[in-house]
Amino acid sequence: MALPFKLVSADSHIVEPPDLWLKHIDKKFVDRAPRIITNDKGLDVFMCEGSPRSGAGFGLIATKKKYEDPEHSFGMNEGGWDEVPEAGYDPDERIKELDREGIEAELIYTSLGLTMYGIPDKEFQFACMRAFNDWLGEFCAAHPKRLFGIAMIPTDDVDVGVAELERCAKMGHRGAMISITQDQDGMGYENPIFDKLWSAAEDHRLPISLHVAASKKGFTATGNIMADFSVGFWPTMFTVAGMIFSGLFDRHRKLKVLSVENDAAWPLAILERMDDRFDFDDTWAKSANHITSGRKPSEIFHEHVGATFMRDRTAILNREIIGRDNIMWGSDYPHFDGAWPGSADDLRSQFDGISAEDQERIGRTNAIKFYDLPVEVSAPVPA
Repeated sequence: MALPFKLVSADSHIVEPPDLWLKHIDKKFVDRAPRIITNDKGLDVFMCEGSPRSGAGFGLIATKKKYEDPEHSFGMNEGGWDEVPEAGYDPDERIKELDREGIEAELIYTSLGLTMYGIPDKEFQFACMRAFNDWLGEFCAAHPKRLFGIAMIPTDDVDVGVAELERCAKMGHRGAMISITQDQDGMGYENPIFDKLWSAAEDHRLPISLHVAASKKGFTATGNIMADFSVGFWPTMFTVAGMIFSGLFDRHRKLKVLSVENDAAWPLAILERMDDRFDFDDTWAKSANHITSGRKPSEIFHEHVGATFMRDRTAILNREIIGRDNIMWGSDYPHFDGAWPGSADDLRSQFDGISAEDQERIGRTNAIKFYDLPVEVSAPVPA
């Protein structure tokens, strides 16, 4: 039985075309602009000065084979630009893809730019982000009621970040992605230096995104890539907990933060424990608790923090603990491990025993409300 509503994806991606940065970057950096080249081994690779991803192949986003075999296993160096689905970079083809998948609207992130937060030259980094934001604005403007962009925002110079957030809000972007972590001790997001950024996000009603891999620091810890990917949510978990205990959400009562592509069950590990620490450690650790509103940490989480998932039956079954309004589905299109093709069937398979109301919340309405999208809250699929 098909889902009786159209989906809204809270986590989708484009794939940047080869000439994006060559066309859009500040002329000062044209010679250094990120680009796609064919190396001496005949492999298409992405080159970006200072990015940890520079020199990497296209295998994980050259995913046309997924249409023929959804279970196809992709290698990092498999495929080239000609294997990237056209809907990854052509907005008209993207709408056709959404219609095939039963998706009405989606929030769209970068692909190649996720690791740009690690670029050490901050002026060059910002030029790359600004160029991407301009191109994404054009992409989404082709279908402004269905495609909604998430801008890349720098945080090393907060004034620069605020100005870019405000510029992107005027452009029509619906969210702002920042690095999950900072690279200097004592410069976490609890630092008041970032308050201007949170205020700007509140003023423009742009949720702040913490997307897996989009960070100054990586999420590797064990040396085993399978283990590291399995617990890749841990930097976001620490950042969110730090934001809560720092009193950030008491100073900024309208701020929304979204954990993206970390799946949505990880809050189960910390919600009750944060409340427990809040109750029992306040005497000896009082100086670390800056919550002034009287709300418990779990209450703050439920009011301010969301989480997206592709396949996470654990989160769905525990939605009362995580928050019925806090969990949002995302297709992750066109990445190799995304919940596509057959997005609706993939999500429906996770909904056994779940009420129709909660199914629609998770697959549609939570994302609409979290981002205040100009999309009808309820949209039944025509019979």
